[in-house]
Amino acid sequence: MENNEIKEEFGTPQEEAPKKGRLSRINLAKVKKNYIWILLGILVVTFVLARSIGKIKEIFRAPSEAEMKEMVEFLETVPVKVYKVKRMDFKDTLPAMGRIEGFKEIELTFDGKGILESFNFEEGERILEGDIIASIDQKDALLKLKYASLELEKAKKLYELGGIDKVALDQKKLEYESSKRDLEKTNIYAPSDGYLGSKEKSAGAFVTSQDKIGIFVDLSEVYAAFDVIEEDSSKVELGQTAEMFFDAYPGASYTGTVDMISPLIEGRTRTQKVKIELENEDNKLKPGMFARAIINTYEKKDALIIPAAAFRKQENKYFVYVVHPEAEEKEGEEAAAAPEGASSSEMGIVEQREVEIEYLTHDVAEIGKGLKEGELIIRELHQEYKDKDKVEITEIQETIF
Repeated sequence: MENNEIKEEFGTPQEEAPKKGRLSRINLAKVKKNYIWILLGILVVTFVLARSIGKIKEIFRAPSEAEMKEMVEFLETVPVKVYKVKRMDFKDTLPAMGRIEGFKEIELTFDGKGILESFNFEEGERILEGDIIASIDQKDALLKLKYASLELEKAKKLYELGGIDKVALDQKKLEYESSKRDLEKTNIYAPSDGYLGSKEKSAGAFVTSQDKIGIFVDLSEVYAAFDVIEEDSSKVELGQTAEMFFDAYPGASYTGTVDMISPLIEGRTRTQKVKIELENEDNKLKPGMFARAIINTYEKKDALIIPAAAFRKQENKYFVYVVHPEAEEKEGEEAAAAPEGASSSEMGIVEQREVEIEYLTHDVAEIGKGLKEGELIIRELHQEYKDKDKVEITEIQETIF
């Protein structure tokens, strides 16, 4: 019973033999198929390697000495933008803000004392040269003048009759002139055409020579007062011209001249007072008006100008970095001047060169000696350069701004 169960479960040896044969044939077929695919893969890899072996050798091949030198030069090369030096007409200006002040602001005072009898003008009223602006009581002065006049007439008659000598006559003449001047001192006369700027006293007030009764303003010539910062004070000189603008007259401009420069720098503001004289024939400019000025501090024709960022100061000496292109001349179309901003991609050699600076602003510098028109210099010095450095010229610029 047990043998039968075993036979049923595992079969008889005669039945197992055919099964094993079939399995062997199946496995052999799979092996052959896999072998074929493996063989094909080996053939493909061999073909690819055969075609790429040259490139692989090229990759792992040690570079030649020339190639190494070229590689090192390339790695050491710095890209730079250069400026082409040229001459141009140059003008430097200094902007300033201030206000108009009267060129002649005269305090009105009497030479004597007395009761202010009359004030003949009001504030802002036009006054002509020689007009009597104000007067004090003249009674005493008139009496003295009348008495001196009578004494002079009497002396003249006596002199004609031989009663007195010439010295006595001259004395009476002096007394008369003195009385006449005393009468004139009771009046304040306008020294020129102008305006009454202010009125400090009224008729009926007692005044002395120490009392200011008003201010006379001559507007035929006015000046604008400006505060120039200490940093720019060295640029301003007497006689420089300036163009003036006023908010009251938009679109109009006036020309003036630097007439006064204060010798002092104010401690709190660190500024220097500058006055610009202006002609004011039409009397449009009034004291107190806000003024803007553009002072022409420097002007030169055909100056050699470079950007201020193109030089470096070392121990009170100034240096620029001239770039000498490796190929100075190009053939065919390359020989034509490239437009500004065009990329040249040209190699160059650096030369550190000392220069003399004639005039310097925040943006530009005028070169006196050391550079020639047409030379190329590094425009902006972002790093240190030295002689024989190799650079790549990426752009040639021909304008300052």
